[in-house]
Amino acid sequence: MGAQGAVTIVSELPVIFTDLDGTLLDHDTYSAEEARSVLEKVTAMGIPVIPATSKTYAEVVEFRDSMNLTHAFIVENGAALYVPMDADIRCPMGSKLFEDYWVREFGVKRQALCDVLEALDMNGTYQFKSLTDMRTSEVADITGLDMASAQRAQHRLYSETLDWRDSETALTSFSDVLTGIGFSVSHGGRFVHLMGPNNKGIAAQWFQALLKREVTPDAVTIAAGDAPNDRELLEMADFALLMRNARGKPLKLQRSGPTWLSDSAGPIAWAKGISDILTSMGWDI
Repeated sequence: MGAQGAVTIVSELPVIFTDLDGTLLDHDTYSAEEARSVLEKVTAMGIPVIPATSKTYAEVVEFRDSMNLTHAFIVENGAALYVPMDADIRCPMGSKLFEDYWVREFGVKRQALCDVLEALDMNGTYQFKSLTDMRTSEVADITGLDMASAQRAQHRLYSETLDWRDSETALTSFSDVLTGIGFSVSHGGRFVHLMGPNNKGIAAQWFQALLKREVTPDAVTIAAGDAPNDRELLEMADFALLMRNARGKPLKLQRSGPTWLSDSAGPIAWAKGISDILTSMGWDI
């Protein structure tokens, strides 16, 4: 694992935005246990670890609880940012309250996406199936999740996650039609995601600006990800950990800042990469 580009030693407060599936989580087992010790060290130092994922609110809450994470998180590919009410950050204008969080929405409601698919007869033109339309047992079979986890994955508020069953050419056509009318189509590790004009990078940049105003002007970002839906997140960050995906092929990024390329996918490589980046910044991990 190595860095590309010049690295400057800094003393600012790092803020870690991380993808989950295939990055912090093992692609097949969905476990982050092999990164737990590094996560515990990082959070004990007061460094926020912020999941930025295609997963749903219900999925991320379950994950945060299991790993004792307490800070904000970004769901459904940047469609919404959830910040705990007990965080020392004021709720900005334009946000809303939900359970124990204030929420900043960047995406559109899922029903609007379903209406567009129906109006354009996309189901009749292309071969795909929405996770929310599947039986929970079918989602479990496709993903390898247990039934409870599969059910949480179906609780989407801002996106439509599709099991694509057509050709790559058809997917390009599908994407062109929808992006042409203002929506976004993104590829994750397993599925195709239809959403509004949001992405993980937009949500992360907005939150970084808020942290600089509310917490410290010296907040700097570290981003970790492996898939095309992580591109904007990785390109906006001050430091990037580009993870090899399950197929071993890293994304091609357009960035000039320090970039680490992992040796493999999953939590062991994540822990090594994050440790190396923080060490380069002067933090003793």
